[in-house]
Amino acid sequence: MSHKLQVLLILLIGLISFSSSLVAQENRTSFLSDTVEYAWPTDATRYLSSTFGETRSAHLHSGIDIRTWGQEGYKVFAARDGEVYRIGIGPKGYGHVIYLKHNDGSFTVYAHLNRFEPNLQEFADSIRLQNYQYELDFRFHEQSMEYKKGDIIGYSGSTGVGPPHLHFEIRDPDLNPINPLLTNLKNHVEDNLPPVFSQIAIEFLSKENYRFLDFEIFSAQKTEDGFDFGDITVSGPVGLSVNVHDKANRAPNSYAVHSLMMIHESDTLFHSVKNGFEFSQSGDMFLDRSFPILAQTRRGFQRLFKVSGNRLPIYKKMINQGVLHLDKGSYPIQIIAEDIYGNRSTANLNLRVENSGRQHDIQYVATYPSPKNNPNYNPFSWVEPTVPYDESLIASSGPELYSQNSSNAVFFTTRRYAETTLSPGKMDVLHTADQKLWLQFPNESLYDTLSVRMEVLYSTNQIDIELSPTKLPLNRSAKFNFILPEEFKSKENLALFSVDPYRNRERFISAEVSEGMIRANLNELTNLRVREDRISPWVGRPEIVRNLAGNFIVRIPVKDEDSGVDYTNSKITVNGKMGIIEFDPENNFLMYYHPDFSPSETNTVKYNILDGVGNSTTRELEILFRSGS
Repeated sequence: MSHKLQVLLILLIGLISFSSSLVAQENRTSFLSDTVEYAWPTDATRYLSSTFGETRSAHLHSGIDIRTWGQEGYKVFAARDGEVYRIGIGPKGYGHVIYLKHNDGSFTVYAHLNRFEPNLQEFADSIRLQNYQYELDFRFHEQSMEYKKGDIIGYSGSTGVGPPHLHFEIRDPDLNPINPLLTNLKNHVEDNLPPVFSQIAIEFLSKENYRFLDFEIFSAQKTEDGFDFGDITVSGPVGLSVNVHDKANRAPNSYAVHSLMMIHESDTLFHSVKNGFEFSQSGDMFLDRSFPILAQTRRGFQRLFKVSGNRLPIYKKMINQGVLHLDKGSYPIQIIAEDIYGNRSTANLNLRVENSGRQHDIQYVATYPSPKNNPNYNPFSWVEPTVPYDESLIASSGPELYSQNSSNAVFFTTRRYAETTLSPGKMDVLHTADQKLWLQFPNESLYDTLSVRMEVLYSTNQIDIELSPTKLPLNRSAKFNFILPEEFKSKENLALFSVDPYRNRERFISAEVSEGMIRANLNELTNLRVREDRISPWVGRPEIVRNLAGNFIVRIPVKDEDSGVDYTNSKITVNGKMGIIEFDPENNFLMYYHPDFSPSETNTVKYNILDGVGNSTTRELEILFRSGS
């Protein structure tokens, strides 16, 4: 398929999905009627720490967060009559979480709990004690537990990601999140404060395909009637992105705005409203927020234009996808931010356009940037691969890995370079000329066509894989495969890390290292590093304490700066008995938990704490306990 046909196909799919998404967003909230009322789900506070649709590390925020003053143990109530549909326990994501299903097929979700109410906690523990596994994901298919509106279902905590708070969601019958403040819950929060504009980013786009090139950030000035960005001069097409947040009465937090509009004179060029989305699309946050700016600045600039890979159903109106490709001249632009209470702020700018020509009916805006220019790059056409495809390990890895088009693709190599263009909607592969390192992209991995360059840099102690462009969002995980060089096959405890090129920070990626190969799933396209981790976890002295439920636990401080603590395979016994090994990654504790544990005056604690690549710290020691502690 030619590149032009691919673009036309993407445009057609985009037009269909845009019109259908508007209908879907309206249908998604149809179960919310005036007769349905929700109880406020906790006795902690009526203040929010986060709202619906905020920027998160990997997805849009799918609910509201209720402040608990940095404390745990507040009561959590069923917001409506319902039965338990699902419960989960773990150190990541939602932590301790309850899903209630209601009689209209919708759901409410209560996350980051310290624990469930006693009967539900006893049921969960009975499952976990069968194999002493910490993590639990249990769905009720037949008998379930029912709760009335206002019943206590659990207690607030900090399990999973983040400090103490209650995360609350409303989901439609298809389990997709809806903004909880579309309901009567809105009346429990006082907010008459308008949003605040901080900055605007000009995203410079190419004239062909409107591909991201670079950006420049300007600060807002407060005026009597809003905010002003002044005069900004551009040459060529641009997209605007804003750093804007909302406020609420008597709360220090900053929140996401509910809607954004961009207006030129009487024309609404862009309008988005965050009422709901599908979970399968929550990663599209990186496309709604400018991912190149987010990667470099860690600030979530919200785009006032839409790239073609973006499937979020939040866009009410757009002209030319929100892209500004205008004739030479001056254009007064208004940007309006509004919260769900109707409080609004307006920011003005005067866009001066030089050396450009208006483009009408823009339908396609490329999702990914191009590789950066490299003066040392010396390409040549590689049509015949070094190793025939049918004899290579790539082909032998399975039919799902083989791409019929790959053997005819044009690759470029100089030193350790490889470059190709990958297409969405089909399986594709990026690999080195010797086919010893390859990235496999399943059908739904890419949001759009991607031209990417890869360079492999070898040194004595590590291997770096650098990609351009880098820090790119993926719709589905890509698969990393690497046949290690001979000098690395004998190294013990090899680890794979992603590398943030803007901060030179490493993040451990769980990988399989065996038989001279390393394999892993990649959730983003980013620079990688392979090196040894020879340092065992640090382990502090255990202590016997009570948790908030009154149970005795053994708490052990642990830390591993490289590959992290492997809580799943670590072992702790107390007085010769196994227990459930829980992990608190925020506070760096492993905890031995057994509902029947009662400490003696002298307790034998034996542990074997592992990190992500198998380094271990083992010890046996006596812990004294005084009755009444």
